[in-house]
Amino acid sequence: MKLKAGEESNNPEMTGETESRNQITLPQGLFGFPEIRSMDLVYDKEELPFMWLREEKKDGLAFIVLEPGGIIPNYSVEIADSDVGILGITGPEDTLILNIVTLPPDQSGKIFLNLVGPIIVNRATLVAKQCIINNHEEFSARHALDIGGEGL
Repeated sequence: MKLKAGEESNNPEMTGETESRNQITLPQGLFGFPEIRSMDLVYDKEELPFMWLREEKKDGLAFIVLEPGGIIPNYSVEIADSDVGILGITGPEDTLILNIVTLPPDQSGKIFLNLVGPIIVNRATLVAKQCIINNHEEFSARHALDIGGEGL
């Protein structure tokens, strides 16, 4: 299935509130963290496009994530039919695409996005899976984004 970042369906405002917390279920965990089966997606409208994907337990693991629509031109992902089945999605409108952000230690004004292994969320059920996209040759697992000290 082909999904396009930036489509109206990929708007991260799931509840329409100023600040939101949505529990995401990860039946297979994340790459490197198979034991983590549930995380909270937390965001504030004023901090978008950046959001937090945090483990529910105190002092748990947390990732900065963002929805790439409007930031990464022509970013579309193709996921395997098996991933579509696990997620229970019927079309692109069912999905939210999240990319994990890496901040370099030198604080150079650049951030890096994993465009090859996005987390795909079923918007209706909030079941998610980190997927290696079928069209991974077109993108980088370390896509540099220069924010130059200013917000996106």
